[in-house]
Amino acid sequence: MSIWRISALFAVLVAGSLPASSPRTPLAPTAPWVLDYGETQCLASREYGTAEKPLTFAIRPAPNGETYELLVARARYGPEFAEEFEGSVDFGNGPIAAWLLHYGGKGRKVSLDQFRISSADMVQSRASGSVALRTRSGLDVYVALSDMPALLKGLEDCTADLKRYWNMELPEKAKISTPSKGDIRLLFSSDDYPAEAMKNRQEGAVQFLLLIDEKGKVAACHVLKASGVPVLDGMGCQVIAQRAKFSPALDDHGKPVRSSVVTPTVVWRLG
Repeated sequence: MSIWRISALFAVLVAGSLPASSPRTPLAPTAPWVLDYGETQCLASREYGTAEKPLTFAIRPAPNGETYELLVARARYGPEFAEEFEGSVDFGNGPIAAWLLHYGGKGRKVSLDQFRISSADMVQSRASGSVALRTRSGLDVYVALSDMPALLKGLEDCTADLKRYWNMELPEKAKISTPSKGDIRLLFSSDDYPAEAMKNRQEGAVQFLLLIDEKGKVAACHVLKASGVPVLDGMGCQVIAQRAKFSPALDDHGKPVRSSVVTPTVVWRLG
């Protein structure tokens, strides 16, 4: 996979009684779209706001192309532990229910807001000139969009390139004779249960797609089937990325190669 890394947003990187309405005029961009062909992710980002109050809006598709994350980064301190809020994404055709995962930058002055929607819902952005992101907690971000058909085509091409790079689909997948192996069942403990989810008595089941490099390291973790509780999904990826150990996949000659692994379902259940 040819990697064209101009910049990256991160080091990694319901309708109802939501806030009344967004400003009449969406926030205009201050720079063009930047499409980042990363080794483990595809990311399109754009700058908005002012020098005093900068805002970055980004779009990140999952490697399998089934979901999209809409991300907002602002220069302020976010919470030490991830929080989640009921919210919506609106491309002008009415609000799409979407939970927000809100977190900080681990000692850095950055606040991150992450919404996840399906690829079917993301299609609405092609003909849209703006997007409104709202939550019951008070978040109300309204930004202008442009050149969306070309941008989404670029992200789709990047995702296809990502699949080839990680040998996720035929014919590249056929060269893997021994799949990567690892066991995540003993990685989790009761101490890993997110405080936010415990407070709200939330449970759920989630499945992950892992990208495993030639050394057996988890290079990236993506949510394949969400639990419906973003804070549980986020913690699951964090635990796996930090603790999991895999044997790398091997080709016909016994040489380690990149691969992907779909995990068993991880069930979060309160005692």
